[in-house]
Amino acid sequence: MHNNNIIFFDGMCNMCNSFVNLIIVMDKKKKFLFSPISGKKGQEIVKLYELNNKKIDSIILLSNNEIKVKSDAAIQIITSLNIFFKVFFIFKIIPKIFLDFIYDFIAKNRYRYFGKRNSCSIPKKEHLSRFIE
Repeated sequence: MHNNNIIFFDGMCNMCNSFVNLIIVMDKKKKFLFSPISGKKGQEIVKLYELNNKKIDSIILLSNNEIKVKSDAAIQIITSLNIFFKVFFIFKIIPKIFLDFIYDFIAKNRYRYFGKRNSCSIPKKEHLSRFIE
């Protein structure tokens, strides 16, 4: 397992949890580990990389000591899963400002559209080793 790819996510968000569950299923090589942003490791990363905690709306990717956020993180995660998802590289030609606008709109409304949990979800027993906290 490569410990240099960590996805930090909003553990209270139903959409984010669904995305994490999809990644777990699709990530046959177990490239990614997971941690809620609100957890200890997530908050350490926010501080270390001087991210604006108020503007973190769902996913952060830490890969090889480099941080990706918003659409950059989502595209990198999706395209690294398997050959089928390589088609998403097409999004790299779309201006980042436009992709982030769409990302921000979805992130801002994610609780309204997908709901919110009262607490972080607990991973299935067989997936516990993939979670940092």
